[in-house]
Amino acid sequence: PPLPPPRPLRASTIVAARADPPPREEACVDSCMPSVQQNRQEAGDSASDSMISLKELNGSRSSSKNGNHTINVQNGHRGTAYNRSPSAKENPGQPSLLQQAVCLILFMTLGPSLIMINKYILKDLGFSFPITHTFYTSAFCSVTVWIASTVFGWKRPHANMITFEFYMRNVMPIGFFLGATIVLGMSSYLYLTVSFVQMLKASTPVMIVSFLNFFGIESPTIQILSSVLIICFGTVLSGYGEIKFELIGVFLMLSGQVAEALRLVFTQKLLKNLKFDILESLCYVTPAATLWVFVAAIIFELPKMTSQTFEIVTSNLFLWILAGCFAVGVNAINSVVIKFTGSLMMKLLATARNASLVIFNVIFMAEAVSFVQFCGYTISLAGFMMYNYYRNKK
Repeated sequence: PPLPPPRPLRASTIVAARADPPPREEACVDSCMPSVQQNRQEAGDSASDSMISLKELNGSRSSSKNGNHTINVQNGHRGTAYNRSPSAKENPGQPSLLQQAVCLILFMTLGPSLIMINKYILKDLGFSFPITHTFYTSAFCSVTVWIASTVFGWKRPHANMITFEFYMRNVMPIGFFLGATIVLGMSSYLYLTVSFVQMLKASTPVMIVSFLNFFGIESPTIQILSSVLIICFGTVLSGYGEIKFELIGVFLMLSGQVAEALRLVFTQKLLKNLKFDILESLCYVTPAATLWVFVAAIIFELPKMTSQTFEIVTSNLFLWILAGCFAVGVNAINSVVIKFTGSLMMKLLATARNASLVIFNVIFMAEAVSFVQFCGYTISLAGFMMYNYYRNKK
């Protein structure tokens, strides 16, 4: 028999009609086929009318509730979906302008402040034991980071790979060169001005390219070689214009740059694609450097210490605590800057920071810088930026 006409929908009733026609029944004989098809067509028309009424009803309800509550009817099922409010703001994970400004200020001030404190301790206070002071700052950083990582549950992605054999074979050599870099660089402040030390730091790419080529790890391109030659010329010009030139200080600083280049080369050679972030470096590489520096301090500096040495430390204990906190802060802010800007931008910012430190010492600390020296440093900075650009592009 034909189906009765569908009842009209009321506003208080929601009918979920199925758009698809019911399945064909096998028991129907051929004589019933015209009636069945007619009934299906009428049922489909009623379903379409019901769906149109549902859409109108849903539209009125969604508009009455500011688009936050809608009723979905799909495949004959009824459900409720909550849409995000149009006023909700998505957080893309990028820092705000204020956070970027704070990070930039900390990056530009913490490093130079640590350099000035170390120079004051070693030279002005008369604590002429750079190896011992390096041991203190390295141990302070390592202990602080290990405690913080345990308390806050910071993850170390390569923790499962660090076995005792792997640590002794791959990490300890890198720690040796890291400790040598810090000790030799800190010792140079006993003989050279802060400005001249920052100028000599621009020669690091020269050592890196030389050792990478020597060990057969990487061959430099023509652009990188050109940048290195420009840096060499600027460094020689800066040394020629230095008024207070001390050969032993220059030797210590250049030896520190050689150690830094070897550290980078051995990091690339021994760890291969295993790249530590700053947190993992402080947890694994810095303790190795601390151990090497501790042995060197016992051999070379401990026999020379007197009661007056310990009196200097106890009477200025606040400076040592401040130096340790600044050392942790420098590594932390470096990690943040790399995360938000990338390693290339951090190197460029570090270059600008070193240049600002030179200007600060010339203006406020009355350090003498000749015109020839200033021109040489400018040339070195230009070559250094070219080197970073072409290396990143490669």
